[in-house]
Amino acid sequence: MNLTKKQLKELEKCFKKEPLVKLVYLFGSQATGDTGPLSDYDFAVYADTKDKKESFYLKCHLSGCITGILHTDKVDVVMLDHSDSSVLKYNAIVDGILLYEQEPYKVQVEPRVMNEYFDYTQNMIRHQLTNLTI
Repeated sequence: MNLTKKQLKELEKCFKKEPLVKLVYLFGSQATGDTGPLSDYDFAVYADTKDKKESFYLKCHLSGCITGILHTDKVDVVMLDHSDSSVLKYNAIVDGILLYEQEPYKVQVEPRVMNEYFDYTQNMIRHQLTNLTI
Protein backbone atom coordinates (compact mmCIF):
# COMPACT_ATOMS: atom_id res chain seq x y z
CA MET A 1 0.00 0.00 0.00
CA ASN A 2 1.37 3.35 -1.05
CA LEU A 3 -0.59 5.64 1.30
CA THR A 4 1.05 7.81 3.96
CA LYS A 5 -0.11 7.86 7.58
CA LYS A 6 -1.36 11.40 7.03
CA GLN A 7 -3.42 10.31 4.01
CA LEU A 8 -4.85 7.36 5.96
CA LYS A 9 -5.93 9.68 8.80
CA GLU A 10 -7.50 12.12 6.35
CA LEU A 11 -9.32 9.29 4.58
CA GLU A 12 -10.67 8.03 7.91
CA LYS A 13 -11.99 11.54 8.67
CA CYS A 14 -13.63 11.65 5.25
CA PHE A 15 -15.36 8.30 5.83
CA LYS A 16 -16.39 9.15 9.40
CA LYS A 17 -18.17 12.30 8.22
CA GLU A 18 -20.62 10.12 6.28
CA PRO A 19 -22.84 8.16 8.70
CA LEU A 20 -23.96 5.80 5.91
CA VAL A 21 -20.39 4.59 5.28
CA LYS A 22 -19.84 1.36 7.21
CA LEU A 23 -16.85 -0.33 5.52
CA VAL A 24 -14.15 0.87 3.12
CA TYR A 25 -11.55 -1.35 1.46
CA LEU A 26 -8.60 -0.40 -0.71
CA PHE A 27 -8.27 -3.15 -3.31
CA GLY A 28 -6.62 -3.84 -6.63
CA SER A 29 -3.02 -3.08 -7.53
CA GLN A 30 -2.56 -0.43 -4.83
CA ALA A 31 -3.51 -2.98 -2.16
CA THR A 32 -1.42 -5.82 -3.56
CA GLY A 33 1.61 -3.63 -4.30
CA ASP A 34 1.55 -4.55 -8.00
CA THR A 35 1.36 -0.96 -9.22
CA GLY A 36 2.44 0.50 -12.51
CA PRO A 37 2.32 3.90 -14.18
CA LEU A 38 -1.37 3.48 -15.09
CA SER A 39 -2.49 2.15 -11.71
CA ASP A 40 -5.43 3.79 -10.00
CA TYR A 41 -6.78 3.64 -6.46
CA ASP A 42 -9.73 1.28 -6.13
CA PHE A 43 -11.99 1.73 -3.12
CA ALA A 44 -14.88 -0.57 -2.23
CA VAL A 45 -17.45 1.06 0.04
CA TYR A 46 -20.29 -0.60 1.90
CA ALA A 47 -22.95 1.95 2.81
CA ASP A 48 -26.09 1.21 4.73
CA THR A 49 -28.59 2.39 2.12
CA LYS A 50 -31.01 0.71 -0.25
CA ASP A 51 -31.61 3.95 -2.17
CA LYS A 52 -29.54 3.86 -5.38
CA LYS A 53 -29.78 7.62 -5.87
CA GLU A 54 -28.48 8.25 -2.35
CA SER A 55 -25.73 5.69 -2.95
CA PHE A 56 -24.76 7.43 -6.20
CA TYR A 57 -24.48 10.83 -4.50
CA LEU A 58 -22.43 9.28 -1.70
CA LYS A 59 -20.13 7.66 -4.27
CA CYS A 60 -19.62 11.02 -6.01
CA HIS A 61 -18.95 12.79 -2.71
CA LEU A 62 -16.45 10.14 -1.57
CA SER A 63 -14.71 10.17 -4.95
CA GLY A 64 -14.20 13.92 -4.62
CA CYS A 65 -13.00 13.66 -1.04
CA ILE A 66 -10.55 10.83 -1.84
CA THR A 67 -9.29 12.61 -4.96
CA GLY A 68 -8.51 15.70 -2.88
CA ILE A 69 -6.67 13.73 -0.20
CA LEU A 70 -4.60 11.65 -2.63
CA HIS A 71 -4.02 14.53 -5.08
CA THR A 72 -4.91 12.36 -8.07
CA ASP A 73 -7.93 11.78 -10.24
CA LYS A 74 -7.00 8.12 -10.62
CA VAL A 75 -9.64 7.05 -8.11
CA ASP A 76 -12.41 4.50 -8.58
CA VAL A 77 -15.11 4.00 -5.96
CA VAL A 78 -17.35 0.93 -6.07
CA MET A 79 -20.42 0.70 -3.86
CA LEU A 80 -20.40 -2.90 -2.61
CA ASP A 81 -24.04 -2.91 -1.57
CA HIS A 82 -25.15 -2.03 -5.12
CA SER A 83 -22.62 -4.02 -7.16
CA ASP A 84 -23.95 -6.96 -9.16
CA SER A 85 -20.53 -8.60 -9.42
CA SER A 86 -20.00 -11.19 -6.71
CA VAL A 87 -16.44 -11.68 -8.03
CA LEU A 88 -15.59 -7.99 -7.59
CA LYS A 89 -17.07 -7.92 -4.09
CA TYR A 90 -15.20 -11.10 -3.13
CA ASN A 91 -11.88 -9.79 -4.47
CA ALA A 92 -12.34 -6.47 -2.70
CA ILE A 93 -12.76 -8.06 0.73
CA VAL A 94 -10.34 -10.98 0.30
CA ASP A 95 -7.46 -9.20 -1.45
CA GLY A 96 -8.24 -5.71 -0.20
CA ILE A 97 -7.12 -3.80 2.86
CA LEU A 98 -9.81 -2.69 5.29
CA LEU A 99 -9.30 1.06 5.80
CA TYR A 100 -12.44 1.94 7.72
CA GLU A 101 -14.98 -0.03 9.74
CA GLN A 102 -18.02 0.70 11.82
CA GLU A 103 -18.83 -2.20 14.11
CA PRO A 104 -20.43 -4.74 13.56
CA TYR A 105 -20.63 -4.44 9.77
CA LYS A 106 -17.52 -6.44 8.90
CA VAL A 107 -18.87 -9.59 10.57
CA GLN A 108 -22.23 -9.05 8.89
CA VAL A 109 -21.12 -8.16 5.37
CA GLU A 110 -18.06 -10.33 4.73
CA PRO A 111 -19.75 -13.73 5.31
CA ARG A 112 -22.64 -12.66 3.06
CA VAL A 113 -20.22 -11.67 0.27
CA MET A 114 -18.31 -14.95 0.66
CA ASN A 115 -21.51 -17.01 0.47
CA GLU A 116 -22.68 -15.11 -2.60
CA TYR A 117 -19.33 -15.69 -4.31
CA PHE A 118 -19.22 -19.40 -3.49
CA ASP A 119 -22.82 -19.86 -4.67
CA TYR A 120 -21.90 -18.08 -7.89
CA THR A 121 -18.81 -20.22 -8.53
CA GLN A 122 -20.73 -23.42 -7.72
CA ASN A 123 -23.35 -22.48 -10.32
CA MET A 124 -20.66 -21.67 -12.88
CA ILE A 125 -19.08 -25.09 -12.30
CA ARG A 126 -22.42 -26.91 -12.29
CA HIS A 127 -23.39 -25.40 -15.64
CA GLN A 128 -19.88 -25.84 -17.07
CA LEU A 129 -19.44 -22.12 -17.66
CA THR A 130 -15.92 -22.05 -16.24
CA ASN A 131 -12.82 -24.23 -16.09
CA LEU A 132 -12.77 -24.01 -12.28
CA THR A 133 -12.92 -27.29 -10.40
CA ILE A 134 -13.79 -28.19 -6.86
